[in-house]
Amino acid sequence: MSEIAKFEGGWQEAKAIIEKEIDRVWFEEPEEIRKIRWGVIDSGAGSGGQSFTVLVHLEAYLMLVGADVMYRFLKISKYEDMELATLNKLTREFLTGTFNVFEFMTDLGLTNMLKMGQMYSDALDTLKTKEEYVELTGAMMTYVIRMHRWIHFIFPWNLGVAFPHRKPEEVLEFAGIFGKT
Repeated sequence: MSEIAKFEGGWQEAKAIIEKEIDRVWFEEPEEIRKIRWGVIDSGAGSGGQSFTVLVHLEAYLMLVGADVMYRFLKISKYEDMELATLNKLTREFLTGTFNVFEFMTDLGLTNMLKMGQMYSDALDTLKTKEEYVELTGAMMTYVIRMHRWIHFIFPWNLGVAFPHRKPEEVLEFAGIFGKT
């Protein structure tokens, strides 16, 4: 993975770029999603030469990062005793600290995710208020959630029929087969 230059703009510029990216992916299936759908993963990610695990990881990580983690950041930003500096530290720790989720999603084929995530993280330094944090984080959350919707749409849900629920009686019956040998 190549290094992404530090974003030197302000949070408003970062938000505008994120919103432009949201517009790019809102109605038309983005090229990176089409490539993933066809199993073209430039990084080579996917165990055993297949791309199914890429889809599984993207489905899980995009849902978790957008609709769960980033939403919680917006929620805790409303706490009166939550300082902006602490909020920024928590945000970075969860998203880009020990494990950079944006880099991981880029490895999985979402080619702009690291650039967008790094820009978002760098722009946190330019925030002056929690209201600005809400605007910037809300935009980034929308982008991540929209990318999740595309992955959710192309995910091969039909494969689930190969993994039916079992009743305890069925499992016990199956276990009885081994007792007869």
